[in-house]
Amino acid sequence: MKNIGLAILAISLSGCAAMSVEECKTANWSLVGEKDGSKGSSPRLDQYYKACGKANIVPDQKLYERGYKEGLGYYCQPANIFYNALEGNGNINVCPVEQRNRLRPYYRAASDYYNAKAEYDRYDEKFKQYSDSAYNEKLKPEERERYRKLLRELQIDRDRINRNYWNSIRDIERFKYDHGLK
Repeated sequence: MKNIGLAILAISLSGCAAMSVEECKTANWSLVGEKDGSKGSSPRLDQYYKACGKANIVPDQKLYERGYKEGLGYYCQPANIFYNALEGNGNINVCPVEQRNRLRPYYRAASDYYNAKAEYDRYDEKFKQYSDSAYNEKLKPEERERYRKLLRELQIDRDRINRNYWNSIRDIERFKYDHGLK
């Protein structure tokens, strides 16, 4: 039942920085805190005070903090930190200080892969764009030449970017194997 309430609350609050007056009136502050914590968000109680203050409603700080702490318990798990960082998300700094050293390798391995892949994707996109433009007969010769020059400059970094990307794939697969992740 608690999970159903959390799911409903997550849907109703998704994308919102604060709450509506109606949400303030019916909020289960423990679930609100749990939702924020389980997403790895920084505490947002100040935003709720501001939003709900418009309706003269005061959030229950103790319930929120209790729920937030419980939510962090879900969030601050090695696999969760890993998979969030793999998508370019996550923040181990919201986790209790005493857990960060244990979580840091999971975050770093996934974050390193994410950054290498993002650089590779940016390179690939620019390469396609410059290649198309360098030989586009609709462009003026000066423009085509400018794109050819950009393409040559981009190719200078090609080996480093490819090496970093493929090394990151190898490293992330090894990390997943060594740590029982799928």
